[in-house]
Amino acid sequence: MPMDTVRSQLEVPATDSVPGDTIPVGPTMGSDIEAEVKYSATDSLVFALDTAIVELYGDARITYEDIQLEAAYIRYEMENNLVTARGLPDSAGVVTGHPNFTDKDNSFQCKLLKYNFKTQKGYIEEVITEQEGGYLHAQQTKRQTSGHIHLKDGKYTTCDAEHPHFYIAITKGISMPGDKIIAGPAYIVLEDVPLPLGIPFGFFPNSRTKTSGILIPQYGEEQRRGFYLRDGGYYFAMNDYMDLRITGDLYTNGTWGLRVGTNYKLNYRFTGNLRVQYFKNVTGFKNIEGLYSVSRDYSVSWSHNQDARANPTSSFRASVNLSSSSYDQNHTRNINSVMTNTKQSSISYTKSWPNSPFNFSASLNHSQNSRTKGVSLTLPKVSFNMSRITPFKRKRGTGPERWYEDIQLTYTSILENRINTTDSLLFTREVFDDMVSGYRHSIPLSLNIKPFRKTAMLQSFTLTPSMNYNGMIYTRQTFKEITGHTESEQNGTVALKPIVRDTLIRKLSYAHSLYPSFSAGLSPKIYGMFNFKGNGRLQTIRHVMSPSASFSYVPDLTGIQADYYRVLYDEVNMDTIQVYSIYEDEIYGTPTFNGASGSLSLSLRNNFEAKMRSKSDTVEELEKVKLLDNLSFNTGMNLFQTDTLSPRWRPISFNGNTRILNNKVNISFRGVMDPFGYDETRSRTRESYFSQTGKPVRLTNASMSMGFTLQSKQGDRGSRAGEEGPEEEARVMDAGATGMNSMQEDDPAGDDYYGDYVNFDIPWSMRLDYNFSYSKPRDVPSVVQTVRVSGDFSLTPKWKIGFNTGYDLDRMMFTTTNLSIYRDLHCWEMRLSVVPFGNYRSYNFQINAKSAILSDLKYNKRKSWQDNF
Repeated sequence: MPMDTVRSQLEVPATDSVPGDTIPVGPTMGSDIEAEVKYSATDSLVFALDTAIVELYGDARITYEDIQLEAAYIRYEMENNLVTARGLPDSAGVVTGHPNFTDKDNSFQCKLLKYNFKTQKGYIEEVITEQEGGYLHAQQTKRQTSGHIHLKDGKYTTCDAEHPHFYIAITKGISMPGDKIIAGPAYIVLEDVPLPLGIPFGFFPNSRTKTSGILIPQYGEEQRRGFYLRDGGYYFAMNDYMDLRITGDLYTNGTWGLRVGTNYKLNYRFTGNLRVQYFKNVTGFKNIEGLYSVSRDYSVSWSHNQDARANPTSSFRASVNLSSSSYDQNHTRNINSVMTNTKQSSISYTKSWPNSPFNFSASLNHSQNSRTKGVSLTLPKVSFNMSRITPFKRKRGTGPERWYEDIQLTYTSILENRINTTDSLLFTREVFDDMVSGYRHSIPLSLNIKPFRKTAMLQSFTLTPSMNYNGMIYTRQTFKEITGHTESEQNGTVALKPIVRDTLIRKLSYAHSLYPSFSAGLSPKIYGMFNFKGNGRLQTIRHVMSPSASFSYVPDLTGIQADYYRVLYDEVNMDTIQVYSIYEDEIYGTPTFNGASGSLSLSLRNNFEAKMRSKSDTVEELEKVKLLDNLSFNTGMNLFQTDTLSPRWRPISFNGNTRILNNKVNISFRGVMDPFGYDETRSRTRESYFSQTGKPVRLTNASMSMGFTLQSKQGDRGSRAGEEGPEEEARVMDAGATGMNSMQEDDPAGDDYYGDYVNFDIPWSMRLDYNFSYSKPRDVPSVVQTVRVSGDFSLTPKWKIGFNTGYDLDRMMFTTTNLSIYRDLHCWEMRLSVVPFGNYRSYNFQINAKSAILSDLKYNKRKSWQDNF
């Protein structure tokens, strides 16, 4: 057959083709590419041998190195290394199988693609590409060898819908994947409606790593402080382990503030964040006398956590929350923060030694009350301890155990400095004038003896003789003296009342004591059971009683050891005013006792359970139901009390808790009862309350709390109605050094909304709490009752409404109430928080794009509660 009659094309049907094949490269193909090109198709492959062109039909795919192209139709010109891809119409005339291009940097879809494997240049029509959480649409696009994309008639959006709900229309621009997008004249389009918001040029960062940049401030107005610019500043992406955020607030009445925040993390070592804020507050008008004032507020918060894998024998942790008493009222935007009166801080370091009983710890502690403005500091508290050891125990025991092998030895030491002051004096020299310091170490040597091991009822009886050594170092001593007398007339008689003055002497001294002690304890368990007859559900009630009694005694060693007690004698009235210790005002008190010492403690714990038949006839096993988890009573007495007017017995305290209605309702209660009477000053007397009133005890205080939570079963919807699109993924991918969004973790605007997390998994939930307290310190009792209700419900799969309110039954008024409304708008979200009444009435409305990339694309309207003060 003549050669010119040979067909220049060879068509391979899909049934005869190999799903994956390769086109060899080399001189035979006249190609300059350096790797093989893999191709496949499910319909057919057409080879043009004379022009070296391959056409692929049906789920066509071409792979070259890390580049992959998929489309319904692909044409590959081997001589020019040029690929053309497009979709094909189906039987209904709808074009499907649009090109999908993927390389190591990005991926995109389009309507038409022409790409050169050699030069890595391409021409694309109607492309949609994802750019680090955002989406870039363009009618005409050219891809350069550098990977930069030049586009015309483009759209930039964070909406993942094929037809986005909003976008920034870009007339022309350049996209640098993994870096930034630079646009020419642009404007915002919302629901296909162009808005009169245009910019001459645009800059959109889309880096995979953190980048430094300007933080755009919020603007608004307050009645009290005027117009403001808030939270504006600069963000420093310092490195992979640390960042820094510096922002400030400025008000037209002269108030200004500065915030500095940093997050840091070193993998497998530690993580933390630090936030410092300082404000100068201006109130009133400078030209009006008496209405102008200047004050300062500060706040310091620090959180540091060491990874347990960093060092298993030592750890360093910090949790600091320190501020001036008026900071929350003036500058906090979250109602939950401003309603909290107490703050606490702790910085601690612990160290232990393997295979050793010794351990070391040091801490700095702080607590404050914004209502009283009181501040308590411990700077520092250092302790070195040895856990219990048995020094006389044989390493290799042979024969019966000797009694002295059970002798136990421990060692504890502690150094402490305490300061009680107000927040206005916290950073002044005066704060150290009233600092109380002390050091104490103790060495107890004890032996536990159980003489009735074989008697079931008395197995828990323990005798503990011990020898104790206590040593203390103090920096001051207290001495008292009578400086004069005052005259007072009582029942027609003139009495001279001594004036006592305390004198503190700064002096370093060491006080110690060595004394024996003896203690005994018994804590048996008593079981009771009552069986019910008949076929009712209730079959058995089981009662477990756990009584406990303990006794301790220290003999009188007066005259044997050092005497730190002094007698204050009134020579005018010829009477002893008091016996006091020169260390009675120190941290750990006096190491010795003034005479013999002894106490007796009694307690009784009760537990009630029931066994019931199941409601189902097919279940024969009895169900165990707790009726009362705990009902305890405690009291005690001082065996060597020298005061002849007050009783030796302490009041009886009780507490209990239980759960009812299938463990849905929690109930707890506690209180104090006193069997002794009182005099006209409400001081306890040795006369019984029964002899005074005919009643066995008097209730001095009691409290009860009850609460339960109701919620629907979790649905199959995720957060935000299960639509975790690229916006949510971008928030996760934008995590900073601490594993969360570094730009938002330190953002004070995050406090504007109460309950920022919205969970659509639970369609509705509600929490109800009731609190009751009773106290009678004097003749008039005081009763406080409050009810608190909180919850949320999904009005629709896109609407979430939350509430938190309470009612004071004593004052017959509502407590602080707040409402929140959330609307999921797919790529946008709307939030409304309202405190409708009270001192903190306020509201905050905001609608914004979800994506962190366009976090400044929002509308906000608010009224601050600071205007109410």
